[in-house]
Amino acid sequence: MNFKKITITALTLVAVAPLGLPLTANASTTLPKSIRSHTWYRLTDGSQGGFHDRTTFKGNHATIHVKGTSLRYHWRFTGLKKHAKSTYYGRLHYSAKTSAPVKIKIFNKTHFDIIPKHTPNLAGNYTGNESYGAMIFKR
Repeated sequence: MNFKKITITALTLVAVAPLGLPLTANASTTLPKSIRSHTWYRLTDGSQGGFHDRTTFKGNHATIHVKGTSLRYHWRFTGLKKHAKSTYYGRLHYSAKTSAPVKIKIFNKTHFDIIPKHTPNLAGNYTGNESYGAMIFKR
């Protein structure tokens, strides 16, 4: 019986391999279209002051135009996984050498937050909120 199962598995692999089909699925995803299709404004949490940066998303890349200057920052997301209807987890790369795991919480079509996994002065993972620790994005 075991020899029969091994033979069927081997024949299946031989039949699928020449087609170039992957044998494993890739679970990574992109940001939802509602985020990628609009211009957003990065606001501050309750502990900071002064941000009102215009941000555009294309695919898993974000371009942040700092208000009042000609500075532009380019961020990218990798390994995004959809956890629930309005929650995504992934890694946000701020630069070539700096990155952090983040949670993206979508509240509605005009509001979402990016919450880092480790927020200074808070215990636990992804514990930041709009009062302290989260990056708030609104249209």
